[in-house]
Amino acid sequence: MSLPRNLAAALRRVPLDRLRVLEPACGGGKYLRHFGAGSVGLDRNMRLPQDFRGAPQSIHTVELDEPGWTAGLAGFQAAYLCDVLMHVRDPLGFLRDLQPTLEPGAPVLLVEWFLPGGALTNWLARRVPGARDVFETPQHIQTFTRQEIEALVNRAGFRIQAQWLHTFDTRLAWIVPLVRSFWPTRTWHLVADSPAHEKSHVSESKPGT
Repeated sequence: MSLPRNLAAALRRVPLDRLRVLEPACGGGKYLRHFGAGSVGLDRNMRLPQDFRGAPQSIHTVELDEPGWTAGLAGFQAAYLCDVLMHVRDPLGFLRDLQPTLEPGAPVLLVEWFLPGGALTNWLARRVPGARDVFETPQHIQTFTRQEIEALVNRAGFRIQAQWLHTFDTRLAWIVPLVRSFWPTRTWHLVADSPAHEKSHVSESKPGT
């Protein structure tokens, strides 16, 4: 089975399969199962998938909007946040709470949908496959522009190291310059904004992304 494009693109840059990763809002664990031993997924759903029993990763029942959701979580070498910010009531508080769970310099991979911010680019973004469901689902309580996401992570104390359009990471890379202005989902690679970022477990971003 092929990997989801966002995960495949992340693994080409960061060795998540060899790191202890924290994944909030992990759902059934489709990403978590590809992370290193000791990785932990968090989700409000109490039903643990049968195929995770005995796995080197684990899923904990946690409500991310509740105070103290990070209790007992520490020493993670990376975090993978896929479509998390759109679900939480306080995205800034969530990101700030995340930091102490990570080792110094740990990479944070943030995958999120957003609206570009202009009338025409927003119109185009809403017509990208899958976008209508994302932007019209009631459970998705936050909608951001790209500028709002980048301002948010900066306020939370993270530095943006790189970003890429994971949809076109290896195939159709030639199309990136044509769609970059309106494509409504991408991956940001973040690290905590401190001298410790030199220790990050990261490889160079690929050209053209």
